[in-house]
Amino acid sequence: MMTTRRHILCVWLFINSSIFIKRAAAFSTAAKQLAVIPPGILGPPEPLKSLQVGQSLDAFRLVVDDDDDRVDFSIERVANSPHIFLLRNFLTSSECNQIQALAEEGGMKTAETVTKGDTSSRKNCSVAWIPSSGPDGSSLVSGLVASTVNIFLSDVVKSRPSAGVENMQILKYGVGGEFVHHQDGDARVFTVIYYINGVGGTWFPLADRNDGEIPKNKAGVLELVENLKPGKHGIFLKGDSSNSAQEENNNMHTVLVNKGDAVAFYNYRDEGSAQLDWAALHCGSPTDETKWIANHWYRLNELA
Repeated sequence: MMTTRRHILCVWLFINSSIFIKRAAAFSTAAKQLAVIPPGILGPPEPLKSLQVGQSLDAFRLVVDDDDDRVDFSIERVANSPHIFLLRNFLTSSECNQIQALAEEGGMKTAETVTKGDTSSRKNCSVAWIPSSGPDGSSLVSGLVASTVNIFLSDVVKSRPSAGVENMQILKYGVGGEFVHHQDGDARVFTVIYYINGVGGTWFPLADRNDGEIPKNKAGVLELVENLKPGKHGIFLKGDSSNSAQEENNNMHTVLVNKGDAVAFYNYRDEGSAQLDWAALHCGSPTDETKWIANHWYRLNELA
């Protein structure tokens, strides 16, 4: 994606997110209530909100096990609708290897979707789950949650009793593996996908669409995207290992990613309607090589 960039220096001061993290595995969907969501809290806070496409911020996160160490990364806006940000070098190479090792050590199973027994929507894929907090969790994983919460979630969302984060999902796709179009939704207000081995393939076919309105239901959206193509419509996050990398970099619909990068996006409209943002529909395109990714879903259960 070729854009004119205005570079802004920003040093983040991380506050204590222990209260949020302790709710990570403890939140319950048992008590649901009618959500009353004011506008301006389900999207990015400032200064992210004011970033234009192609503009970036410098940021850093502290390494949990070493107070003297930090990881420097950048945050670049790649789409306005939905709000999509690319985190370049968010993970170090050794952290990527550590996440992969956690999945392999814990054992991986055939991946299913939220519909129990559905293995057709996600093909040729295995999964492992790593606790995002607690005694069985990884300090790396809980540290990623703390950094993400402080940067990307509004103060209002962080303070809601029903807010929390699901366990980290780690996925290994074999050749031909894919995940069909879907909207994370269902109280998942915010998603982060980590590119563990640099193989991309995440496609948002309706991102920054300016050719008519986007339907507000799944059936209408799926019909709309039938004839759209990655790299020609929406935003396609593609691995930077291709021989055509330079050509792809000049394509406004393609964003190149590397090992350790992550993509972060918001799944709900932010004008006070508490409705899903169908522009956040995305898929994992069929891969021609082994792909490792991981993800975190941040929830506000009162939306369920």
